[in-house]
Amino acid sequence: MASPYSPAAHTPPAVFTNGVDYMQQDGGRRPREQEQQYPPASTAEYGENGQQPAELMMLDSMSAAQALPVFGNESIENKSPHFIPDDILAYLLNNQADNNSAFNQMGGGYAQSNMPFLGPQWPSMGFFPAASQQVMAVSSILDQNLPEATISDEKSNEIYEFIRDRFNENGRAPMERQRDSIIEGDRTHDDHMLSKRMMQAYIGSYWLHFSDQIPILHKPTFSPDRTPNLLLISMMTIGAACLDKTHGTEVTQAGSKLSNFLAWHVRWEIFMDPNFRPPAKLWVFQSLLLLEVYEKMYSTRELHERAHIHHATTITLMRRGQIGVNGSRQSSASGVATPDEWWNHWITNEATRRAAFAAFVIDSIHATMFGHSTVMVAHEMRLPLPCDEALWKASSSAEVGRIENNLISNNIKPISFLEGLKRTLSGEEVRTNSFGRTVLMAGLLSVTWHMNQRDLQVNVLGGGVSQALGGRDKWRGTLNRAFDSWKNDFDKGLRQDDNLNDPYRYEVGKRADDSVAHENRVVLHHLAHMAMHVDVIDCQIFARAKRLLGRTIGPQDLNSAQRRMKELWAPSAKARDAMFYALKFLCSVLLPEATGGSPQPGDPYSARDDVLLDRPWVLYFAALVVWCYGFATEGSCPTAPQPNGPVEKQRLMREYLHKFGSIQSPDDLRLAKGMNHNTAMLMVLKDSFQVTRWELLHEGANLLNNCINLNAGRSVS
Repeated sequence: MASPYSPAAHTPPAVFTNGVDYMQQDGGRRPREQEQQYPPASTAEYGENGQQPAELMMLDSMSAAQALPVFGNESIENKSPHFIPDDILAYLLNNQADNNSAFNQMGGGYAQSNMPFLGPQWPSMGFFPAASQQVMAVSSILDQNLPEATISDEKSNEIYEFIRDRFNENGRAPMERQRDSIIEGDRTHDDHMLSKRMMQAYIGSYWLHFSDQIPILHKPTFSPDRTPNLLLISMMTIGAACLDKTHGTEVTQAGSKLSNFLAWHVRWEIFMDPNFRPPAKLWVFQSLLLLEVYEKMYSTRELHERAHIHHATTITLMRRGQIGVNGSRQSSASGVATPDEWWNHWITNEATRRAAFAAFVIDSIHATMFGHSTVMVAHEMRLPLPCDEALWKASSSAEVGRIENNLISNNIKPISFLEGLKRTLSGEEVRTNSFGRTVLMAGLLSVTWHMNQRDLQVNVLGGGVSQALGGRDKWRGTLNRAFDSWKNDFDKGLRQDDNLNDPYRYEVGKRADDSVAHENRVVLHHLAHMAMHVDVIDCQIFARAKRLLGRTIGPQDLNSAQRRMKELWAPSAKARDAMFYALKFLCSVLLPEATGGSPQPGDPYSARDDVLLDRPWVLYFAALVVWCYGFATEGSCPTAPQPNGPVEKQRLMREYLHKFGSIQSPDDLRLAKGMNHNTAMLMVLKDSFQVTRWELLHEGANLLNNCINLNAGRSVS
């Protein structure tokens, strides 16, 4: 079949392209026959004489008329999307929106999903012929011969030569140069970091540890040999950083250094690529998104800052690439469209939507975790939520057809992101997959961030706010309930799925009801609640951080933060809420038995071996919240017991979390004493963060050390 290596080399149809032939890649045109790696479907699927059936021709015209843009159309009169209009807030936050509002009159309202490639609108015809076809088996990634991890000698050599010839370090200081140590040596040896075997290990690590968290590449049709070099290197960059401890400390450390080296150079190579201009190819967006996640979440402070700077570049390229709606499917005039060609087109459209959602998830969650400013707004995302997971993981067009017919028969309909967000805000059930739920949480976090900005503006400038909000801070109750509704909906969906397995939960082998993406629901739920009630930047300044967001923290900044934390925040209900959720999250990770895990203490938590993207940083945030609350309300505790060694640290930490983590409501904290006796917990997390491969967690460990010293009554310089 004309199976794409992924949708990567395709130009996103109707969104980022102007009818460019999607068979083009890296400036060259591949002969179509080279794509034929699987037997074409029988002519019986198309009617006599190989003619395209009327159903497919009808769908072709429908897709041309209804293809979806990735972002909302930006008019000349409304150039900036960086605010939430009142009518959209009314729609999202009110159960009954005004049907006559301008918001609902735009194209039938944002809640209407004009999804052209999937859905029950045409149940009688289906979207793929349901004729029998051999299904390609998708086995465990641990099988070294899998197509999504197997790289040929030719492609391996091509990648090595690309790195050798293009990744130069002329502009870096001699002590920073790593190229020679990475390039030199005999790469025919399996232990060379750029050998074919290690390249396959990096790609396999990407699929095993990372892909499900940001699922923007189509695994069933992925082939390294047909993937653009820069995208493949971006995948290898993440995979090398995620090598698990079975490879040994020496190899994982070398993998981390290799990742930093690759990331440093690959961004400039992407920027110099001819496809880095609107309308850009889909693989360019995929590469940029993977690179940004690596730089922000796995690498050095320098690369983290660089990713923050260039985040808006990626979003702008996406926005500028939207040039209207035009069909790019193979029509009857240009040749017979096979089921696999239809499937390839569907994959490309779905991958395009997922890339847009991934950018939104990164924008919202990183703003919440790091205190960055957002670049995107929820109402830009005028898209259907990601398709059903079974459709995304299907390995043939015939399988897609069968799954789709089953969804239609069960009256499962796709809905738009904004409609899903509205339902979540209203406490209604939303049926979607794990990535869709992550997208919805990103929507909640985005609304929260923008509402906070509105309140700040009202506080500084005065004036009224939308009646939909009920005044300052009234919206917080709606969002807090929505966070819980989101989590309950997620949990309910998991209970309904009998085939989930979780090799990623920290107590490996002790639970089998989640996957890596599912487990992230606990992280995001607690992050949302903590961020609603306390500012991570204030927490870090209060802990005596010296530099944040690229600027030095001076005495005036510290004095202002101390006043806010001690006088305004600590006595408030917001502080007790933040403390409550911080304690619950710490217990869920450091005391797994408290949340249904093993009744006996297992191996200590290791941030270094945690493959969940956000969990180590949210643990750091939670530890800061606990320290801030204890220190602001009770001060230092120089007479508290001090642990002498790892065992004692674990014991005292567990006693603290058992005592305070068992509280039933935030109000119970009013009478609690000894909240500042958290030194052992801070020490455990500091020790764990110090040995990770991510430099920001090393900085976090240093800040926790400040907290330890302040608890002991020592000054912090």
